[in-house]
Amino acid sequence: MLSIEHKGAGGEAVRIHLSDGSFFVIHAEVHARAGVSVGDSIDGPRIESLSSQSQLVFARARALRLLAGAPQTRRGLTAKLRARGFPEDAVRGAVARMMELGYLDDLAFAENWTRSRLSSRREGWKALYRGLILKGIPRPVAEKAVSDLCTDEVELAKARQLAGSLSAQAAARKLASRGFRSRTIARLLKELRDPGRPADEE
Repeated sequence: MLSIEHKGAGGEAVRIHLSDGSFFVIHAEVHARAGVSVGDSIDGPRIESLSSQSQLVFARARALRLLAGAPQTRRGLTAKLRARGFPEDAVRGAVARMMELGYLDDLAFAENWTRSRLSSRREGWKALYRGLILKGIPRPVAEKAVSDLCTDEVELAKARQLAGSLSAQAAARKLASRGFRSRTIARLLKELRDPGRPADEE
């Protein structure tokens, strides 16, 4: 026999009390679909099924709240849901649903992050790529985003800004430390040696 108690903000969760004194919690949405009422009998497999369905709904709700707060990567959202104690099936299902809805897109995240860094920092291609990897972006996606946005000419322009009036040796060290590619450093050094000659000319 059952007794039912709504709990949590907005009645999102429902606590089902069993006749043996134990209880379990399910999502209100799952409770409404299941049609469980006071006085019903319920067995172990049904409890397990309702709990599993609820974990997925709770995980989806949590994922939406996380995405509303800030953009997420697939790996980052997965890690945060795991950290909240959701079972693996619920985590996978919630992440898959966010991707289906278009709320979770690693390439869009990578492009937005790269644009922001390019506008606010003087960093080279390698630094941008490493930053995306640390954010949990898959390597092929990170490479595409950075290559599309930090082209050879964009990186060279950033290198010129960073080098300023430094000597060639000092400029090379600084650019290397900021993650500029060696080919970009070589082009800039060629310009510094012969300011009147375009870097692409032999």
